[in-house]
Amino acid sequence: MENQNNYFASNLKFLRQKYQMEQIDLANRLGRKSSSSVSEWERGKYTPKAGVLNDISRIFNVSLSELMTKDLSDTSSPPTETPQFRAIQRKAKILSVTDQERLLQIMDLTFQDVLNGGGDDDHDF
Repeated sequence: MENQNNYFASNLKFLRQKYQMEQIDLANRLGRKSSSSVSEWERGKYTPKAGVLNDISRIFNVSLSELMTKDLSDTSSPPTETPQFRAIQRKAKILSVTDQERLLQIMDLTFQDVLNGGGDDDHDF
């Protein structure tokens, strides 16, 4: 078992594979031309600078603290719920089933956009 302060390397590899990204895909999302840095991070050779760590946590929608100090591959521990997530849950509960299905479609489109490197583009929903 890894030291709790040294989860970054294994978490990075776990998250990248979970989101079905190749090392080069993540490297490109981070503005890098090759995958060598990602490979070195996953092997624990180096840890990126704070700005890059923030970018990685944003790409995979995890807190920086979770990325660095929690075994994210441990599925027995529930993910941390953000206030935004709880707000979505509260609001979704009052929708009709039809509207919940529409919301799910919108969320699926948004999720795919995020995974494909899209930003805050306007969508015609």
